[in-house]
Amino acid sequence: MSGCLDRVRCDCECCEGLKEWLKPKRNMFASIIAGTLFSVGWWLSIDAVVEYAEPIYGAYFICGVFSTLALLMINSISTGQLSGDMYTEGCLGRRGARAWLFVGFVFAFGGLLGSLWVLIQQFVVPGATSSGSCGYNVSEGNSTDSPTTAHTNCSNHWWQGIAFFLQNLLIFVSTLVFKFGRSEEEVW
Repeated sequence: MSGCLDRVRCDCECCEGLKEWLKPKRNMFASIIAGTLFSVGWWLSIDAVVEYAEPIYGAYFICGVFSTLALLMINSISTGQLSGDMYTEGCLGRRGARAWLFVGFVFAFGGLLGSLWVLIQQFVVPGATSSGSCGYNVSEGNSTDSPTTAHTNCSNHWWQGIAFFLQNLLIFVSTLVFKFGRSEEEVW
């Protein structure tokens, strides 16, 4: 399950040398990439809250919390537990491990789709007006903001929603990289 790119073949010498150099360091690189994606995701959401004066509800963070729980749930199950090689005892055995992994993926997709819903429902739809420019309607005689200022405020407003979606997308990708990018052949 963890070697999706193991079957890719290249006959040139440079690829073989690179493959041999990377093989013992695969787990290290997968862990570094996954950790970087995870931390950048949370950094984006914290930046969206701190940088802009728009009110942010605590419920917007629920999607990120579910994605983080999914990362922990999915990566706590090894390939041996799923196939039944390592884990045959216990309350549920292999079926319990598969159910745990399924619930973890449900949390991951739920967090990703929930953040997409928050982006569209809370940030995109309220920002659009009938005049086509975000928050600036010429017919109402709104002379306090120029179209440029209103557009800048709109993009700042959208950035918060985009940051929450990117947070969950990056956590989802880091979950997949950490689960499927590592090999379980090495024993610590």
